[in-house]
Amino acid sequence: MQMRLRTFVLFFLPVLVFGGFLYYGIAWNISISLTNYSLLNPKPVFTGLQSFITLFNDFWFQAALKKTLMWVGVLASLGNVIGLLLATAIFQFKSPKVRHALTSFFIYPMSLSMVVVGIIWRWIFDPYKGIDIILNKLGLPTPAWLTGNNAFWSLALVSVWVYAGFTAMLYLSAFYNVGASLIESAMVDGADMFTIMTRIVIPNAKQGLIISVIFLALFAIQMFALPFSVLFMNPFTMTLVMYIYNKFVSEYFCLASATAIIVIVISAFIVIPYAMWGLKRWIIRR
Repeated sequence: MQMRLRTFVLFFLPVLVFGGFLYYGIAWNISISLTNYSLLNPKPVFTGLQSFITLFNDFWFQAALKKTLMWVGVLASLGNVIGLLLATAIFQFKSPKVRHALTSFFIYPMSLSMVVVGIIWRWIFDPYKGIDIILNKLGLPTPAWLTGNNAFWSLALVSVWVYAGFTAMLYLSAFYNVGASLIESAMVDGADMFTIMTRIVIPNAKQGLIISVIFLALFAIQMFALPFSVLFMNPFTMTLVMYIYNKFVSEYFCLASATAIIVIVISAFIVIPYAMWGLKRWIIRR
């Protein structure tokens, strides 16, 4: 009993230490957000919820909040659809070497720094040196990729390109956990591969959906390096994290802290209820 207690303490102590740092940072941000701490007010004074009221009356904060939520919707939906299609296609190959090679190929974009991805796609979207040259030669329309609202959709699709392979890997991991006996029995009964995938494999791999939605939502909420490296502080692609950066470097610390708390609340609101519902429905009941 004593040995078990020692083992529990040994493994749980790092959680307490790092968790303590995390919650201390959150508490510190909350305390700053309740003051008027800024370049103009170097000696913070308690102002209650005034920072939050200022934020929700700020047009640029509203725009950044809208863009962030839109990014979550685009990445979580398209990322899951494309990732599922990729995983289904890769799963058709019987050779493990081919599966591993294809998985590595599609997950490679995620191994790149988002700044590198942003620079690459900034060149691709360049109207004089990028993909528009090919489109012009083929007689196809050349959208203004990084102009106006097109900039948001272009970069949102780039983020889908980055994370679709990661989502495919999550689905493949779930596919491999489906009992081989179920697939073999269906094949003996004469079921084709489409029926096997849609009736057996995918329905029994729903935990992949849980994990992928959580991760993609978090990636979208934390989006900063990609839009910043392509268009810097462009209002059409400004996310909440970029808004925090802008307020922090402008030394409006109370507004930066208040926005950070809002980001934490949004993350918890999206992730925790969905995760608990999904775990209860698809994993604990299994």
